[in-house]
Amino acid sequence: MTIVKVNLHKVTAERSLTAKGGQIKINNNVSIKNVEDLDFAVSGKKGLKFTFAFNCGYEPDLGKIDVEGQVIYVGEEADVSEIKKGWDENKKVPLAITEEVVNAALHKGNIQAIKISEEVSLPSPLPLPKLQKQIPQQEAPKTE
Repeated sequence: MTIVKVNLHKVTAERSLTAKGGQIKINNNVSIKNVEDLDFAVSGKKGLKFTFAFNCGYEPDLGKIDVEGQVIYVGEEADVSEIKKGWDENKKVPLAITEEVVNAALHKGNIQAIKISEEVSLPSPLPLPKLQKQIPQQEAPKTE
């Protein structure tokens, strides 16, 4: 089973102009919204489109970023059919597959959220590395 591509079809961001400053809490969430068959012209292989939503909320009511897209997944025909059957029956996907799909969606969603957060003056949803100035330590005076 392989993730072939992650496509985005919606990216939105909004920032409240009336929000007050102070402590900001950022909540990131990814969910699988739908699983569809993907027509694929390779013998013995079959594909699925996992539609996902990535949401980044800034509290208290500072703004939000929403990213929606599809993870294109290809695997053996029997395995893919079993995954699709599980989704159709109870909206569940095996944990190993969910982990792969959600990680791909998180990766793509976070990159887009970092890019767009700068454009609408929201804090980055992930802490970015910073160079810290270090103060040289002084030796204690020797006493005899």
